[in-house]
Amino acid sequence: MRTAGILVSICLFAGAATGCKNNGGDAGAAPDPAAVKAQQDLVARRDALLAEKEKLQGESAKLATEIEQTKAGGKDTTELEKKKAEVDSKIKGQETELDKTSDQLTNISSKLDAAAGMAAREANMGTREKTLASREQTLAERERTLATREAQLAQREKETCGASAPMIIQQVAPPKGGNYTKSDVQPLLGRAKAVMQRKGILNSDLVGGAGSFESEALKAMNENDWSRAYMLASQLAATVDQMKIDRAFIQVKAARLSKAVEKAKVDDSTMAVFSDALQKYNDGNFIAANAKLNQVAAHLNK
Repeated sequence: MRTAGILVSICLFAGAATGCKNNGGDAGAAPDPAAVKAQQDLVARRDALLAEKEKLQGESAKLATEIEQTKAGGKDTTELEKKKAEVDSKIKGQETELDKTSDQLTNISSKLDAAAGMAAREANMGTREKTLASREQTLAERERTLATREAQLAQREKETCGASAPMIIQQVAPPKGGNYTKSDVQPLLGRAKAVMQRKGILNSDLVGGAGSFESEALKAMNENDWSRAYMLASQLAATVDQMKIDRAFIQVKAARLSKAVEKAKVDDSTMAVFSDALQKYNDGNFIAANAKLNQVAAHLNK
């Protein structure tokens, strides 16, 4: 199939990418246990410093009250003020340690957040790779199914000699006087086109030169060659009247479009329509198969 090489390349590329990730991606995605332990220790130290600071601030406030009371009683407050100065000095030391600990905690938390972000991205990449692999598997299965159906179609065409029913050209008796006019030709062409539309017959489905009947008839009309125009219009009408949308018709049409599909760069949706047409052919639903093949032909003609 046309896309088989592409499928193999994509699958090999996906496998290589997956292998690289498995070799080192899992280890890089896991958080560093030492960093997590350090973060936990810093959090515990910060909480202890905050508790100690709060305790010292309580002592400082208590000493300040005692100093005020002692002063009010006219007593010496030297010792109390010395103790308060020592407590206040400890509070400043605690604040310095708190600032240092907070900076360390911020730094290590940023590193852990970055590692977590990388782990999330690698997890997303793994999910995308699995989705891609699943899609490629589905497409490969569709290709295998289509190849099998085409082989079956080719075998059936071979068994039936691959030919549609021969076209019978009917001779049309001329009108009285032997002269044709526009009013004789146009209704025949209109009827032929209506039958083609009703049966789902494309101009490319007409064989044995019948595909040029309409264009030749129109050319003859422009040249006022009404006898030739009438003969061609009559032959076109007789041809499409006799055509049947049966197994032989679908075999020839599918084989012709299969070559065009393989040559053209059609998308997955068009390939799916063509595959559906072959399935309907295998089911014996020739009218539905013909409608699907007409959709494929319309896409190829864009």
